[in-house]
Amino acid sequence: MSEQPEREVEEMEERSERLEGEIDDVREDWQRKKGDSSVPGAVGDPEPDEEGPDLDPRDPANEDL
Repeated sequence: MSEQPEREVEEMEERSERLEGEIDDVREDWQRKKGDSSVPGAVGDPEPDEEGPDLDPRDPANEDL
């Protein structure tokens, strides 16, 4: 019976390591894309809205804005 928890821990560690690798790959890909001016949305800062976002005054989340 004690083998089951150990096996689960090993599987979780393996998944964690794979996930870390995937995160690193995505991060590297994003860095490459940010340096490529042909990738839409990846270069530079977005243009800020002059007026700001359209907010619905009836939305309770916007009461303090």
